[in-house]
Amino acid sequence: MAGNAEWDRLWQIVHATPEDFSSWEQLIRVAESAEITSTSPPEHITNLELVYDAFLSKFPLCFGYWKKYADWEGIAHGSQGAERTFERGVAAIHNSIDLWNHYLDFKLATTTDNQELERLFERAAVNVGYDFLAHPFWDKYIDFIENRVSDPKKLMELMNRIVIIPMHQYARYYEKWRGLCANTEPSEAVNDATLQQFLSEVKAEKGELTGNALEKALREKLDAQIAKVYKETQEGTNKRWVYEAEIKRSYFHIKPLDRPQLQNWSKYLDFEESAGDITRIRALYERCLVPCAQYEEFWLRYGQWLAKNNLISDAKSAYERAAYTFLPKDKIHVKLALALVLEEEGSTDEARSTYTSVLQSIPTHIEAITDYIHFERRQNTDTFESLISQYISSAYLDESARVYLTIQYIKYLQQVHIKLEGACILIIKHPPFFYRKWNQIR
Repeated sequence: MAGNAEWDRLWQIVHATPEDFSSWEQLIRVAESAEITSTSPPEHITNLELVYDAFLSKFPLCFGYWKKYADWEGIAHGSQGAERTFERGVAAIHNSIDLWNHYLDFKLATTTDNQELERLFERAAVNVGYDFLAHPFWDKYIDFIENRVSDPKKLMELMNRIVIIPMHQYARYYEKWRGLCANTEPSEAVNDATLQQFLSEVKAEKGELTGNALEKALREKLDAQIAKVYKETQEGTNKRWVYEAEIKRSYFHIKPLDRPQLQNWSKYLDFEESAGDITRIRALYERCLVPCAQYEEFWLRYGQWLAKNNLISDAKSAYERAAYTFLPKDKIHVKLALALVLEEEGSTDEARSTYTSVLQSIPTHIEAITDYIHFERRQNTDTFESLISQYISSAYLDESARVYLTIQYIKYLQQVHIKLEGACILIIKHPPFFYRKWNQIR
């Protein structure tokens, strides 16, 4: 901001130390202190956008700042500017209930197209609907269908979806749903598949029924279904409450979480994985990775779970988010995991580039070297032998690393039953330290 010494000072600080969150906050306040309207001097708007763009590229999970940025863009550029920023925000932090609700409030106030709004609500439902604390979103969706769309059938369909989700306000939704069911014909209260199931069961139990007798039998089936849903949702909610009650911070912050918090997230993930619902498991991982975004262990676990469930492209995406957005550059295990996923999907050049990048930054990291040479072995054994020989004779690796790689090479030669005399020569070349190392790791 030309002529503003405080701006210049803070801008230099955040560029020199981009992790300095408090200086970013001060810089944003300086940018916001300028008059921002649709007729503001262009440099005021440009500076505001410059700061927000830089800050949110570094800290994309700060949903509150996405909300503020969208509001400012609405002032400066109108509804189109606000909407562009909201879209960027929900792409950056797709599971923020607050941000989605703010976006929905904006759209409810600026559009009369109910179909467009319903599509936006459905996008939000996919991203935040399984959150244990999703009730502010579901309340807004219910109100939209009930009062703006005014479609009883759609309302019943929506409530049928909500009541099976274990969450904090499940009992309130159950009471509303039960009241709707009581005032709706059984054939209209359930979907076609459930209705056909009811009809088949009634026929098997009571034979062919018609008229009032059939309606009474269907009502009994519906009442039993209502009781079953309540019991199952209550049980699911109570099981999750054990972990939910221990969550002290569900939002992103640069301050570290204490060990009990990390352990609670890990146990919660254990529980959800054991329950086996892929949609819920994935939703919890994504939720966990907001407060735990700076912890490599959770990214590695998520990527491994995705890969185990044959979601290779999603595992790649998760590792890329971790490696290039959220984790410090010295966290290399997630990059090594990314290289494996790239190899698995057939992107060998990208995988090789990832290994090369890691080794350029940490050239003596033995795990990275080992992973890389075995990657090359899987591509071409001749390249592998040449490469591992280079590392074994390398001057910048210490003796322990060279002996470790020698053992790896010997094991390879033994596996392929070739060049065993070469393996003996490799052993002879190294001092007694080799034998100690061999006994430790063979």
